[in-house]
Amino acid sequence: QIGVTEVNYGLGLVTIFMGFIDREELWLQELKDVVPYAVSSCLPPWLVNLELRYVSTVGWTCMVSVLIVLSFLRVCNHLDTDRARFGAACNLLSPLIVGICPFLLPVNYIQDNTRFISVATGLLFSSITKKQIVYSMAKMTFASIQLDVLPFFFVCLWIRCDERLTEQGAFLAIKALCLWHAFRLCHWAGIAINQICKKLDIWCLRIKHKKTD
Repeated sequence: QIGVTEVNYGLGLVTIFMGFIDREELWLQELKDVVPYAVSSCLPPWLVNLELRYVSTVGWTCMVSVLIVLSFLRVCNHLDTDRARFGAACNLLSPLIVGICPFLLPVNYIQDNTRFISVATGLLFSSITKKQIVYSMAKMTFASIQLDVLPFFFVCLWIRCDERLTEQGAFLAIKALCLWHAFRLCHWAGIAINQICKKLDIWCLRIKHKKTD
């Protein structure tokens, strides 16, 4: 069975593989140059003439959109009241804001600083996801708006709206966010691990030996 863990492992392997090949030569090819003619002849011209980087982006967007809709419907079907459904939907506000933030940035800035924007976004997503999982397992209340999201949102808005901000200044702001999100993630994870280990009387990553009389 393929689940979230297997998908993450697969994405990690693809990322590592991309480090060993000529990415430009691969992704700048058109779809018609990669797939057999029997397949490309059945596809619309606008699609077969697209470069692989755009095809993969469109395909990934479509797949994720379907998964989002199915996940949302599954949550709604498991809840009995509209209030419960609304509460479940509100829990998605923070991840939604994080997903929107990079699109607030100017296109040229995204092209020049893709790596640091991706790291900042990924660290924040990771932090929110871990909190949602832990809070759900512990049956604790999860705040719809996570305060960690606000610095990233306002920095992206600042970069977009302030014409006086230089690209170097914006670059330093994103780098600072990467360090801040990494610190927040490690700090929260450390606190959560210590509390869980203390509550369950276990050791982290080790098997606690039973006490002998």
